[in-house]
Amino acid sequence: MINRRSFLKTSGIIALSSALPVWANSINEYPALKYPPFGLQVYTLNSIINAPGADTKTVLKQIADLGIKELETATGSGGLYYRHSARDFAAIVNDLGLKWIGNHVGGLPRTAQIAAGSRNLRDNLQQIVDEAAEGGCGWVICSSSSINNLDEIKKTTEIFIKAGDAAAKNKMKFAYHNHQSEFTVIEGTSAFDYVLGNTDKNKVFMELDLAWATAAGMDPVALFKKYPNRFPLWHVKDLDKVTGKPCPVGTGKVDFKHIFENSRLSGVKHAFIEQDGAKIIDDPASSVEWLKANIYNKS
Repeated sequence: MINRRSFLKTSGIIALSSALPVWANSINEYPALKYPPFGLQVYTLNSIINAPGADTKTVLKQIADLGIKELETATGSGGLYYRHSARDFAAIVNDLGLKWIGNHVGGLPRTAQIAAGSRNLRDNLQQIVDEAAEGGCGWVICSSSSINNLDEIKKTTEIFIKAGDAAAKNKMKFAYHNHQSEFTVIEGTSAFDYVLGNTDKNKVFMELDLAWATAAGMDPVALFKKYPNRFPLWHVKDLDKVTGKPCPVGTGKVDFKHIFENSRLSGVKHAFIEQDGAKIIDDPASSVEWLKANIYNKS
């Protein structure tokens, strides 16, 4: 929960960020930029926005005040839309001058027992797509899916084909977000390669998590070359050099300069900062500052 002390501290950081209007405009409004505008996966602040009594609009306002314009959301204890309907959540987002780009949901459940009130693409596909469309959200994204064996990989792929079709009918798009396990070879293939090799390239895309791909021993640029234009969404995440845990962008081991310099191969349109487990808004604020100084000032 945001207390008075953390709010005042956050406000100071926001004030500093707000004093940079030229940079904010240059990143988020000029279409001729070399790189896409970066946004934030709200899961970064999951412990804040889903805390009991948290005010959704207050948290989103703090995000907007960092100069961020685009949001991606994920389910939490407050549900898919942080204790709101999709339409009401979208209204809050729009009032703050933000754009709701994508929403994360689960794919093939990992257990037979489904938590009450939860939704996934296998069982609730049409409802998920319809609600996202109602809120003006352009992307439905699978956050993770059960891929422990080839049979599960095939079932996951079948779900994704249906999701791609359902999204297209609503003039939306569908993508699959990777972790490390998608690169594990099972019976001669990986979930990553199987999904991309057995789906329509115009209907099923990948949201490449740069950190987890790196942690799996993959070179994101090599993936761009292997599957050009299949990565319109990125998670701009870094990993601590010692612990391997998510950390502010630029402080870990991911080679962002190399990746961004080859971004055109990927077809990227939206790049979302994400730091799993961040406790305060200082963390994404730090990532914003690093990207501003080291990537976007050169675009």
